Amino acid sequence: MGAVSTSGSTQAPSTPPELLRECWADCSERGKLAVSGPQRAWFLHQVLTQAFEDIAPGEARDTAMITSHGRMTGYLETIATDDAIMCHFEPELRTSLPETLARYVFATRVEILDVTDDWGLVLTVGDRALQTARRECPGALAHPTRSVGASAFYLWTPPAEMDALLGALRGAGVAEGSDVELEALRITRGTPRWGRDMGPKTIPQEAGIEERAVHLDKGCYLGQEAMAKIHFRGKVNRKLFRLKSAGALRPGAEVMSVEGKVGTVTSAVGGRAFALLRYNVEPGSEVHVEGVPASVTLV
Repeated sequence: MGAVSTSGSTQAPSTPPELLRECWADCSERGKLAVSGPQRAWFLHQVLTQAFEDIAPGEARDTAMITSHGRMTGYLETIATDDAIMCHFEPELRTSLPETLARYVFATRVEILDVTDDWGLVLTVGDRALQTARRECPGALAHPTRSVGASAFYLWTPPAEMDALLGALRGAGVAEGSDVELEALRITRGTPRWGRDMGPKTIPQEAGIEERAVHLDKGCYLGQEAMAKIHFRGKVNRKLFRLKSAGALRPGAEVMSVEGKVGTVTSAVGGRAFALLRYNVEPGSEVHVEGVPASVTLV
């Protein structure tokens, strides 16, 4: 998705998220890496939370990078090609994540190349948007994504073909999705986002991403011991929930219950929000955000 300020927006989207069926967004500002070399899959398998040793060309996997204590240092979406594993991530990680990955290369036969400026990246939501994009750019790498909680793909496209691609989408009547509309869609569908609902202080299980981005049965990797302890302990001290309210909610606002503060809103559009709350907050309970009542649901 396009860059959205971490301060967020409380403006309601012009199109309800349940009606946002077909759209596109230029996400070329996202950071992009090409990881190549004969040990590329083995290397990523050792330093990221997802399994990579068995990844096949065309297969996409989400993953996180964590510290030895289990705190996240980044979240990536990856797809394998015949000769590389392509990765993309939020723009705010562009200055830190490539350097952090490079620290662990040592004598590994792997090359990490920043290709941010070598590729455009277009998010398509819905079948018509994807089909239009593929007709215009048949050689584009179609990268399936769960980032908005709907049927969506990122298209890796050479910059020289971007204008023609976006023109074709407009000509086919596919609307450009605004940041607010896409944020509302992903919040409604329960999909957390780096820099909003998870960050450097977050443990993957707190954000609820362990099923899609953490492989709990693979061998040793950076932070594996911390992940195993949390998994077998069965709980974390806080968890990501969704809030729904008749009033507008604001990122950064405190969430209050009858017992006092129980957490903080992490992202919001109108009356839809994510909040990181104490693990013992019950789904279905009512809380208040800056005096506005809101109901709590699971992600």
